[in-house]
Order: sequence, then structure tokens, then C-alpha cells
Amino acid sequence: MAELLPLVYAELKALAGSYLNRHGEERSHTLQPTALVHEAFLKMDKGGGRWGREHFMAVAAIAMRQVLVDHARKKGAIKRGGNGQRVSISGVQAASEDSREVLVLELHELLAEFAALSPRAARVAEMRLFGGMSPEQMATVLGVSRMTADRDWELARAWLAGKMIGEAR
Repeated sequence: MAELLPLVYAELKALAGSYLNRHGEERSHTLQPTALVHEAFLKMDKGGGRWGREHFMAVAAIAMRQVLVDHARKKGAIKRGGNGQRVSISGVQAASEDSREVLVLELHELLAEFAALSPRAARVAEMRLFGGMSPEQMATVLGVSRMTADRDWELARAWLAGKMIGEAR
């Protein structure tokens, strides 16, 4: 882990910055990209073990999701007077609507609900949305073909879009 982090640190920081800044001026959280990467690394380091680049990035996606959800829960606590944190989810809805803002906690709950229906496709969605991973990288991590990873992403994308459209009504 100590050997791999320096090799992917800049990429993780860029990914965290991209994720945190997707919604621009309306950002309601106080996490910075460096803090998100460091918190995610601390969560990942507890597991130990040997890591390949794709597996590291997949686990980083999980850790970043957990850090963002934890942060959103803390910020949204009524006793703290916070509001929910909104993020933009690009690529989930049809091409005519490039992105949609959702609550981090809403996305977390949707992915948990979807995981009960299709665990592998939910994992693909998590790696794509939180880890910015390519279909090839996701296929390597899951031990499936790229076509399978693509089909899983299309299933997840359609399911999430359907749920988000249904909740908007």
C-alpha cells in the first residue's frame, strides 16, 4: 500500500477534486480533495494486503464513497443545522440531460437498494461514479469481460435514471 499510494496519489487527488467540484458554486461541504484522499487512504490501509492498480482504485472508490457519506451525514445532522450535500451525477441520465444533482446520501441509498437486486452491477456503478474507473479497469477488478462490465454499467445507469426520474415526479 505504501508503495502504490505515491504512484496513484495525483490521480486520486484529481479524481477527488473532480468529484467534489462537479457541482461548482453550490458546494455545501467543507472537504477538500486532499482531505478526501487522505481519509479514504486511512480507511483502505486498515485492510492491509497486496494491491494491484485496478484493485486499489476500486477500493479507493469504496473508501471515497464512505468518506463522502459520513461527511454528508455529519453535515446534514439536524443538531448541527446542516443541509444535505448535493453532487452531480454525470452519465446516469439520457444524453439530453448530461447530469443531475442528487444528495450523496440519496445516491448511497439508491446504490444499496440496487445492490440487493444486482450486486455486481451496483459495484460497477460505484466504481464508475465514485472511482471514475474505465470499463477495462472494472472488468479487471471483477474478473469479467469488458462487455460484461459495459452491460452492468448500462443496467445500473438505466436503473438509477429510472429511480431518479420516478423520485422527481
